[in-house]
Amino acid sequence: MTKNKSSLPRVGSLHSILIHDIAFPNNYGVGKIDGYVLFVPGALPGDQARVEITKRGKQFGYGNLITIEEPSSYRVEPFCPHFGLCGGCTLQNLAYDHQLIIKENYLRQTLKRLGNIDLNGIEVSPITPSPETSFYRSKIELAFGEQDGRVTLGFRERVSPFKDYHAPVVPLRECHAFSPLTEQIIPVFTDFAQSNHFIPYNPVTKQGFLRHLIVRESKSTGEVMCILETTTGILPDMKHCWHTLTQEVPKVTSLYSAINNGQTDVIRYEKIFHIGGKSFIEEKLGPFTFRVYPQSFFQPNTEAAEKLYTKIPGLIALDKNQILLGLYCGAGPIEIFLSPHVREVIGIDSLPENINNAIENCQTNAVANCSFQAMTVENLLKTRPVQRPDILIIDPPRTGMTGEALAAILGLGPVDIVYISCNPSTLARDLKLFREKKYVIEKIAPFDFFPHASHLETVVCLHRD
Repeated sequence: MTKNKSSLPRVGSLHSILIHDIAFPNNYGVGKIDGYVLFVPGALPGDQARVEITKRGKQFGYGNLITIEEPSSYRVEPFCPHFGLCGGCTLQNLAYDHQLIIKENYLRQTLKRLGNIDLNGIEVSPITPSPETSFYRSKIELAFGEQDGRVTLGFRERVSPFKDYHAPVVPLRECHAFSPLTEQIIPVFTDFAQSNHFIPYNPVTKQGFLRHLIVRESKSTGEVMCILETTTGILPDMKHCWHTLTQEVPKVTSLYSAINNGQTDVIRYEKIFHIGGKSFIEEKLGPFTFRVYPQSFFQPNTEAAEKLYTKIPGLIALDKNQILLGLYCGAGPIEIFLSPHVREVIGIDSLPENINNAIENCQTNAVANCSFQAMTVENLLKTRPVQRPDILIIDPPRTGMTGEALAAILGLGPVDIVYISCNPSTLARDLKLFREKKYVIEKIAPFDFFPHASHLETVVCLHRD
């Protein structure tokens, strides 16, 4: 029941509240004033916080953290000097064990609230922690900005509910989520940009040239790839940049430039040019080696991905008589990883670049029982790469599946489905639709791929008689 306006806490009033939860995805602390929900950026569960009401709606409001009267027992010292402003690891000051508890609880609440899923009777595994909690990412996307007349590289500033967002860049010296090499790579590109008088792109004004620096690192081989993304314009001789980069950071083995004329801040390669070194880097998952190109989709936490892929055969029965169909397969890591367990594997992805990459990965690993086709899941029934797979693996993007994709999957009528999701909200939505078509959720297994951030991966096994 909505409170009367007169009974709501007044804007500008001060209150002492206990923070009892974290709200994803912004990671704001959550407290209550006489039942009225208040979001408090910077507060953690267990904090007794002094807050000022700054925004007030009928259902909830926002409070500015004035002081922490009694700190939470879960608070820890953040290990990154950029914590607080940087929009990256927003949970770094929360003990990792408690991060996992919150993520598990968030998954359960989301499945119940959005999917109307009763978890009683469903085998739910404890969340699998990330093998590493620092320097775990194999990919980082840095934005170009400007400070005091100099070009900088970093992350966009954390969004605040208290001020308008102008997409400023927090300059980074290092990044403890990605690699120690960050502090060697950043100066090479900022010096290159400064000496050539390049202007950083501003997604608010839609003006500028330099957009992003994308860096990929193989955690198994140590190879590093850099991609410089710009709008259309003239780059100087990039060979000089390549020479400087390899002198300063010998582990960099590949350099590309890319053009993106989109209006948003989303990375998109309209055209891409190989500047120097190898055209790919190699990453290992278990016994398999995968070639990773600039456009390859590859899980950014390699060691956590290997744990997830290794667990799938224990979650669902696989045998040598089965045909496995993998949807949204990307460069084929899941399909190739599971290929020894089944008779035949077919992978489907909408991007031809991913399919070419997956075929090459099969050849690299001498895998003979996999094939890959470029098509959308929505067109699955028109092409019918297989009449009815024994096992269906679904690994969609964060937006989940479209209604057309779901209809195509249901038209195939697989008995067993393994749904891998990186977004509990869209997972809950899609599971609700599967359950309406008589699929039963048998097992749920969450995995933490992103320490100090709100995201998590979830594997769900469904069965229909």
